Amino acid sequence: MEQPDPPLVRLGQGDFIQDFPAGRTSPSDGDGAAKAVLTFSAINTFRNCPRKYKHRYLDHLQPHERPESLSFGSVIHEALELWYGLTGDTNRLWTVLEFIDAQFPQREHDAVQKQRWHLARAMLVGYAQRYPTEDFAVVEVEKTFTGEIRNPDTNRPSQTFVMAGKADGIVRLDGELYLLEHKTAGSIDANYLDKLWTDTQIALYCFYLRQNGYPIVGVLYNVLLKTRLRQHAGETQEEYEARRAELAAKNKSGRSTAQRKLPETDEEFQGRLAEWYAKPEAFHRERIYLSEDRLAMLQDEVWEVTQQYLDARRRGKWLLNTSNCFAYERPCEYLPYCQSGFNPNVRDNLFVIAPPHEELATAPTGDAEPAF
Repeated sequence: MEQPDPPLVRLGQGDFIQDFPAGRTSPSDGDGAAKAVLTFSAINTFRNCPRKYKHRYLDHLQPHERPESLSFGSVIHEALELWYGLTGDTNRLWTVLEFIDAQFPQREHDAVQKQRWHLARAMLVGYAQRYPTEDFAVVEVEKTFTGEIRNPDTNRPSQTFVMAGKADGIVRLDGELYLLEHKTAGSIDANYLDKLWTDTQIALYCFYLRQNGYPIVGVLYNVLLKTRLRQHAGETQEEYEARRAELAAKNKSGRSTAQRKLPETDEEFQGRLAEWYAKPEAFHRERIYLSEDRLAMLQDEVWEVTQQYLDARRRGKWLLNTSNCFAYERPCEYLPYCQSGFNPNVRDNLFVIAPPHEELATAPTGDAEPAF
């Protein structure tokens, strides 16, 4: 049985809210009461580090600056959503490029924005040239879904939670339905492709999309590579003078005809990027079929995590998993806060209060509120 819910939970900034069962806005004993929305991001965060879960999903803390990889990936995902949503529109590439321009409004004054803008434009232009037509038909774009979380022993639905998510797309390929999953990556090798089998999020999405009437048989991973090319900054006058003097010293005449290296123009850099994205390895598609055994295990996994969450919430214990502090080859965004002993000054200086579940634009079911 699911465990009883606690009466109160302290949130960030010293506020209190009533933490009703199932994320309700008011207590209710009726069978029609709203359930709390559970997303993969939340469940994965809790599984990896309960303390990080508390920071993000209970205290609603979000870093002022998102990691570069996350912010860039979000732009590409939204651009591809627009691209496939405009299938058949002859002006869709221009529409996508206008969208990208709007995401980097400070690019003329911000070197980081300028680099991301260049890369995003070149990536989408190269993508359009690589895939002017598709061998699949688009069925859904950014498909949201909900589904019951069931006790694997009794098959009864959870009284507290409902699963929700948003898939990049659903396509029909060779007469069957596949989940379309967009990814950006720095490189693709055998290890990267092997990791796709462990993609619990996508397996979970397929499981619940089947419940929603989409007989998904596999996943089509659509991978876009991120080049390491950078726009040449050119030489300062001092750098040029030093290089010219060095070359002159090596010349018997004591002179040098060296010219100052000027900054690379946007057009020149886009030309180099276009050459890179014309390479076969710039884009990759991988088709993976679903394992029925893996899908069957998901119900057990999700149910167990929800029970662990309810236990942590009941006891108010959010353990810190230090083995996860440097996952993905970068420090956790909450590391300074944890290192400070949860100093409120560190919290207020480094984080803002922002609602969780960014992957869901709107609550997918009537009165349900994202809570876990």
